[in-house]
Amino acid sequence: MKKILTILGVVFLVLIFIVAAAIGYVAYTGNKLDASSKAYVDESVPAIVSTWSKDELIKRANSQLRQVTSDVQVGLLFNSLSNKLGTFQSYDGAKGQSNMSFTSKDGQTTTASYVANATFQNGKAEIQIKLIRDNDSWQILGFHVDLKPL
Repeated sequence: MKKILTILGVVFLVLIFIVAAAIGYVAYTGNKLDASSKAYVDESVPAIVSTWSKDELIKRANSQLRQVTSDVQVGLLFNSLSNKLGTFQSYDGAKGQSNMSFTSKDGQTTTASYVANATFQNGKAEIQIKLIRDNDSWQILGFHVDLKPL
């Protein structure tokens, strides 16, 4: 009986160690992903909205976004936003975080969601941006703009 309890104790300690290591890994990786995804958004959003460049969005877009949006649609939308908002004045930074999920079908998927604010001559824009990590690089999965008049 004593031998069984000793074996169970060792197994329990090993399980505790594995769980602690997994939590540590997720916390460490999560912080790195938050920092890199925020840096990506803070670099991408001003590059896109300062001139409402469809090319800047398209070169950063994930294939899933490219499948549901044409270059013409993006061009028309950005032309309309440029006419309504006027010239770019400032970028206020982004707030959000990354998320890791694990499924048996897809394996690990890393996404991020951010909200960024920019000021223009005729108003403000709240930009909601969704990212996905593909081949160790961030790509834009969604880009939505809400107008906020001054």
